[in-house]
Amino acid sequence: MFGLSKQDLKNIQSKIDNQSDYLDDNFFTTNSGQVKTLKDISFSANHSVRYYAQLSNKIDTMTKMAISQGLHSCFLTMTLDGYFRDLLHGDYTRFDKLSNEDKKIALQSVPSSEILGEVRQKIEARKTLTIKDLYNILNHQTKRYLQSYAFKKLKKSNLDYMYIRTVEPHKDGVPHFHMMLYIPAEHIEQFKKDFVKSYPAPRNRAKIKGSDEFEAFQTDINDSTAYIMKYILKSFMDVKKQKEIDYIQAWYIKHRIMRCVTSHSLVPQWVYQKAYAFESDWFHLTDLMKDVNNHVEWNKEDNYFYFIDNHTGRELVYQYGKYQVIYKDRIIKEVGTVKEKQIKTKIYDKTPKQWTKKRSPIDVIIDGEKFVYLNGKYSKPTKQPYQMNTLELWDYYQNIDIETVDLKHYANTKNILIDRGLLHEPKINLAAYQDDFFKFESEGF
Repeated sequence: MFGLSKQDLKNIQSKIDNQSDYLDDNFFTTNSGQVKTLKDISFSANHSVRYYAQLSNKIDTMTKMAISQGLHSCFLTMTLDGYFRDLLHGDYTRFDKLSNEDKKIALQSVPSSEILGEVRQKIEARKTLTIKDLYNILNHQTKRYLQSYAFKKLKKSNLDYMYIRTVEPHKDGVPHFHMMLYIPAEHIEQFKKDFVKSYPAPRNRAKIKGSDEFEAFQTDINDSTAYIMKYILKSFMDVKKQKEIDYIQAWYIKHRIMRCVTSHSLVPQWVYQKAYAFESDWFHLTDLMKDVNNHVEWNKEDNYFYFIDNHTGRELVYQYGKYQVIYKDRIIKEVGTVKEKQIKTKIYDKTPKQWTKKRSPIDVIIDGEKFVYLNGKYSKPTKQPYQMNTLELWDYYQNIDIETVDLKHYANTKNILIDRGLLHEPKINLAAYQDDFFKFESEGF
């Protein structure tokens, strides 16, 4: 079944059971005194109901946003040429019978990069391919499609598009892709042309009997969310009721294949996962971002995000481990604590041929001052206000140039000082602060 033996299924089930036991047996106590296991906070597709709930919420959000923007839904199916099945067994008979031109096209559709397994080099060396190799071929073809003229034209015209892509195995384990694609209706024909160029298998250009429509590129989809979820659901086990995985679920685990890939959402996944404790609706966060009256910012490197909902007066603030919901200057919900960012001094990147040491910043003290040494240069380290210790924060605040500083940054810094007890005054309402400033300025204050 799906290219797996009974022993494969048994080994994968044992792996899943061991992971589950580990997550259940390790627990911790939260700041509020709750005892939780690692499984309680896990987002693993094989152990947590939260993963599927998150994915379902994301897809529902993307499809609703696509519909609200007037995008047309198209359902694509991408398959490989039949001779690739033979290469799984090292049989190059059908491949060798191709004309020189067809071989050239075939090799152009196969990845040669290290990150995708150097499949082209394997074929040229007449090696036996794996299921993951075939998956990487489809990945490579999809990458070419996403870089085609149709997509570039939309980007150049600042037009939106979205896609949700999933993978499914045939009975022999050979993968094929499904994609729900949302694009402006007037661009459909160009997307069809680039589709058949990017996926050269004859099956991808076969037409529906009595129609000019491609079987692999359908444009008449009624409920796009349900349509794509039908394929995604096959890859998940019911972690509430199902104790043993089946062959199709084991296929994804054995070959380390991602169940679902999407285009960038308006609100990044890492922001949603941090906000999940209080804001478990991806659509709501996206809606906040689309409204120009709200303030939205984030920085993944600094592990920080900040939403101001001017309609409700709420603020959602995450600062390196601490998440707060603020309403009218009052903290109404809070979880976590601010953590100092740790600088790793030794980082290694494993490559197939050798171990390569990466250079990392080194803290040094020169004449009593702290510097960072990297790539032969010394520089002063930069920190966000919430990352500074008490002395650093107070010194930073005293030296802020009020004439040039961003007002909300100044207000946020002041609020941190108030939180730490360094200033004794009411906290600043960040949502209204800048508006009040400009009001005073216009009145001559």
